[in-house]
Amino acid sequence: MSNSQQNIQQILQKALSSWRDWQTGELVLKRQPEVLHELLGGKTNRSFLVASGSFKAVVRINAANSQSLGIDRNRELKILQLLQPTGTVPMLFFSDEQVMVSSYCQGQHWVDSAENRSNLNTALAKIQAIAVPDLAKRNYVDYCTAYINQLDQHLVDQPLVEKILSAASAVDKSDWTAVICHHDLVPENILITAEGLKLLDWEYAAMGHPTLDYIRLYKSDLRSTNLAYDRNIIEQLATVQDGMDDLWSLVQEVVQEVVQVPQQ
Repeated sequence: MSNSQQNIQQILQKALSSWRDWQTGELVLKRQPEVLHELLGGKTNRSFLVASGSFKAVVRINAANSQSLGIDRNRELKILQLLQPTGTVPMLFFSDEQVMVSSYCQGQHWVDSAENRSNLNTALAKIQAIAVPDLAKRNYVDYCTAYINQLDQHLVDQPLVEKILSAASAVDKSDWTAVICHHDLVPENILITAEGLKLLDWEYAAMGHPTLDYIRLYKSDLRSTNLAYDRNIIEQLATVQDGMDDLWSLVQEVVQEVVQVPQQ
C-alpha cells in the first residue's frame, strides 16, 4: 500500500470512529458504520459509501490540493448549511478540515428534457433566493489568475489566457447581483431522486453570477430560463466557464506530475 493510500485509509477510519458526533437527526445510529465500497467518478476528492444497518452515508475525503484548485472548504460548508432547508442538497452529517459526511442519495443522473429543465430551474431559483450577506462576491479575474499563476508559461496558450481574462474582466465590470452559484453544475452532479432533484459536490460554490450555472449546463440554449442578461455577457460568461475548466485541468495535471515524481 502506498503512503498516499495509507493516509487515505487513516483519514477514513478516523472519520468512521467519530460516528457518535455525526448529526444525523432522526436517523439514529446504533453502531459505527462500515465501508461498503469507494464511489468512483469524482475528479477532485475520494468518496466512500458507508453503512450501518439501513443507514447509508458518503464519507468524502478532501483533496490535499484543495487550495490550489480554488476550493474554500469553510465557504462550501457555510453554503451547504444554508441550503439544508431547501431540500436540494444532501443532508450534512459531519465536517472537519479533512472530511465531509453527508447522506447517500440514490437516483438517476440528470438528462436534458423539458421536465428536468423545469425542475432544475425551480431548484436553482430556490437556491439563488437564499441570502448570504457575509460572503464576498466572486471576482472572476482574480479566480482565473490564481490558476494561471500556478502554471509554467509554456503550459498555457497566451492568446487563450488573454481571451479568458478579457471575458472575466467584462463579467466582473458588468451589473449583476451575486447569488449562490454551484460553479460545477454538470449532469453527474445532479441526481433525480424520489425526493426530487439533489445537487451534489458544492466545493466550488461561491457567490457568483446568477446565469453561470445555467450556462454550465445549457450552454447557449437559455430559452427555458427566462434570463434577462444581454447576449454579449452570456457569451463572455461562456468563455469564462470554458476557461475555468481548461485552467483547472492544467493545474490538476501539474499537481499529478509532482505527485508522480519518484523519490530519490
